[in-house]
Formats: sequence, structure tokens, C-alpha cells
Amino acid sequence: MKKINIISVLKKFKTLLFVVFIIFQACSKDSIDDENENYNNDSEYNLLWQSGTSYETTIQLGETITWTWGGGTHNLRSTGGVETFDSGYSSTYGFTFSHTFTVVGTTTYVCDPHESHMYGTVTVIE
Repeated sequence: MKKINIISVLKKFKTLLFVVFIIFQACSKDSIDDENENYNNDSEYNLLWQSGTSYETTIQLGETITWTWGGGTHNLRSTGGVETFDSGYSSTYGFTFSHTFTVVGTTTYVCDPHESHMYGTVTVIE
């Protein structure tokens, strides 16, 4: 009959518990919130710009919105309203385009290749 070394079993169990703890810690809500803290924070706005996104954003006069590209080829072009901007095209993941809004009112925008499902509205208030 094979003899089991209880100390060896406990050390392996301790190691397994440590690995499980690390995995849970890495996947915790606080960890996820830290990763996404640059998106939609209180003073500036960083919007993820990828296929299937649309936004209705209300900001204060003088605030800046930064759009960060997900995968694919996109642009960001105003289509109406009080402000005008055009990012040009980029297919670089993580590319950013920023615009500071200096006029009170509403501006609409689209991604030209995906205008049916990538669009938005910015309303600027005082």
C-alpha cells in the first residue's frame, strides 16, 4: 500500500488556493473598473468607437470628448448641428480623436463606412 505524505498534499493544496485567489483578484470588479476608468469619467469623456456603438452625450461648454478606436477601419465626421469636425480614417486599434466643444447646441456625427450602426449626438450645455 502506498503511503501518502500529508505535508506534500497540503503544500500542493496551498499552492492551488493561492492560484485561485490570484485569478479571482485579477477578475474582480475593482480590477475591471480600473481598466475602464478612462471611459466616460466625470470631467472629460473617452468613448469607445467601434462597430455597433452609438452615443447620446450631454456635456458642459468647453469640455472635450475623445473617441478611442476599437478594431476595424473607422472615421468620425460631424453631419449636422453647431460644430464641425472630421477625424479622417484610421484602422489602428487604439487610435484617438478628440474634439473640444465650444458652442452651445447639438451636433450629430457618424462613422461613414458604418453609419447605420455607428453614430452619435453631442449636446453642449452651459
